Amino acid sequence: MSIHRGLSLKARVPLAVWALGVIVTILLTYEALQLSETELVVFATVVIFGSFYAVFLPLWRRLPEDWRRS
Repeated sequence: MSIHRGLSLKARVPLAVWALGVIVTILLTYEALQLSETELVVFATVVIFGSFYAVFLPLWRRLPEDWRRS
């Protein structure tokens, strides 16, 4: 009898790819535009929430049901 907590490995992969893309985007923008800390926080918040709802969730819904099970 095993207890499964959290997401399966297949379900973690899309989330990890999305998070890595967000981190790379924020860091590249920070370096390229030389943002202040306040501007970076605002930009990061917009990118995180915007990409989560506009990119990650639509892709997540298209995955087969067995990938989304935990």
